[in-house]
Amino acid sequence: MANKFRFWYSALSNPFGKGLVILFRNPINLLYLGLFAFVILVNIEKSHSETPNQSGYFSGTIEFNNHTAYPLNTPNISSKFTKTSNQVNLEITATNTNNSETIYVKIINFKGIGTYFIPGDGTSDNIGNLIKNIQDYHNKENFYEATRPNSAGISNGVGRVNITSYSEDAISGDLVLIGNNPAGQQAILGSAKFKVNLHP
Repeated sequence: MANKFRFWYSALSNPFGKGLVILFRNPINLLYLGLFAFVILVNIEKSHSETPNQSGYFSGTIEFNNHTAYPLNTPNISSKFTKTSNQVNLEITATNTNNSETIYVKIINFKGIGTYFIPGDGTSDNIGNLIKNIQDYHNKENFYEATRPNSAGISNGVGRVNITSYSEDAISGDLVLIGNNPAGQQAILGSAKFKVNLHP
């Protein structure tokens, strides 16, 4: 009996034991304690489930008219989905923040991860365009296009878009593109990597 008394005396005389007595003496304190624990658990779960959303980017090298190739890096990249009849088309546009150089790609009948050829693989008219100065859009010499072969079988530029990752939040991949303007000058986009957020 004395041992039991000693145990409870020592348990209730320390600060932790006194706190428990106060807690259980007033039931409303239990409610506050439960609410506090719930808020802590929700915050911990939220911090683990929410990863920072990496901003979109476009990074590659570009060369106009046989001049020296130079880096083209920009966070200014966007995408747009359009629907025609029963197919979905994807447009990706990246514009250099330092000037008005722009890369424009349109994938006809987009189906997700995979490789899409420009101007197309014989079944689709995928579009690729290197634009030296999008501000001067009236000047056709600024547009270096990759189009399907003409009646003589001559192709005006080629390219490839490789979609390596696709989710409801973002699309990423790499791109190679060669285009020509009406004057016969050529522009080349070296192997470029990109990521575009679908919900900016």
